[in-house]
Amino acid sequence: MNGSDAMAEDKILVVDDDSRQIQAYMNIFAPNVSSGFSLKRFLDKVPDREASESKPFPFSVVTASQGAEAIELVTAALAVGDPIKLAFIDMRMPPGLNGLETAKRLRALDENIYIVIVTAYSDVDLKLIADEIEENVLFVRKPFQAEEVEQIARNFVRSWQKDRALEKLKHTLEEKVKLNLFEASMFEASNGLLAVLADKVNAQSGLVSYLNTQFDVAPQQKATYDDVTHTIFVEAQQLSQMVRSLQRLALASDKVSVFSLGDITNHTLSLIPELNQLPDNIRFHVDYQASKDLTFHLPYNQLVLVLTMVVRNALEAVFSQALVQNSYQGDIRLTFSEVDGQAEVLLSDNGIGVMPSDMKKIFEAGFSSKTGHAGVGLSLVRFFIDEVGGDMDFQSEGKGLGATIRLCFPFHVVTE
Repeated sequence: MNGSDAMAEDKILVVDDDSRQIQAYMNIFAPNVSSGFSLKRFLDKVPDREASESKPFPFSVVTASQGAEAIELVTAALAVGDPIKLAFIDMRMPPGLNGLETAKRLRALDENIYIVIVTAYSDVDLKLIADEIEENVLFVRKPFQAEEVEQIARNFVRSWQKDRALEKLKHTLEEKVKLNLFEASMFEASNGLLAVLADKVNAQSGLVSYLNTQFDVAPQQKATYDDVTHTIFVEAQQLSQMVRSLQRLALASDKVSVFSLGDITNHTLSLIPELNQLPDNIRFHVDYQASKDLTFHLPYNQLVLVLTMVVRNALEAVFSQALVQNSYQGDIRLTFSEVDGQAEVLLSDNGIGVMPSDMKKIFEAGFSSKTGHAGVGLSLVRFFIDEVGGDMDFQSEGKGLGATIRLCFPFHVVTE
């Protein structure tokens, strides 16, 4: 690609039924070039040597006298992967489409195109145009100043380029999020478990200190001694179980294995020790509407984390509601069933719910309504469902009105 080819990448479009106005634009952007234009030359990207040598701006100007012709040009540019970045559009172009309708159709073809509406009339409803086109639109009154048009073109083309760079960066970050989603989710899940482990270790240290003071066990102290040692034994078993669970999660996240509904449920619940110590005002139910021997062939670790995340979210929702509602009775119900040949997981709670403004954001990576959370839990859920070709939905009537999440996915995935 030579220098003139590189400059031709920044295409701008001028749409006006007055040939004198078109020539005025050409005098600004390409003063030594005729306003005549060939669609074939545009599509074939044949450089105009005279234009390349004399044009002071890095723009390639294409022109149209009617809205329909402008639509053809934008369509053709998109087809060859060389989009027009900016369009100057006259408001009134009889007998064809007016400027507003032309702009709306161009924006429907290419949501990224910047638009400048040019008008000599004071009766034009600028608010209506802004509402119709919504964004990346500007208004210029005739007669315009050459310097004004020049700066608009330069700034809008730069903005277009920055927008595409940001889109590329966002796509790259989204891909990295997908690659690191499992690791981030495992960290968030492990962080809660490690806090529980720390509490239990501290409690056991206190029990050991107590035993040291009671080294000589008198007959009358035997019952107390047995009770304390039994507590230590049970705590040690719980610690061992949680450590094994963490070790299993350390395996490859995308490993597909065969397991039963009973296996996956037991492992998931072992990662949430809080379920064994719920206060009296909060209840947790597990309903099996399918056999526990039902067999899955899926990424085991990802599914464990998915189920763990949704249950933990429900727990946090009811705990939060309990803090703000007197005489509150929290209720969480986890239901496993088979629907239309697929597994269905339904988790409902009567917790704090989700505000309507947050409904569209809850599955986005990095979003969390809770302080101190990484915001990867529910994004992992969506990632898993997309990976296995499943379906999901989330419902909440609003703040303080609980929530329900439904996950539906196949029992088996095909591996290479």
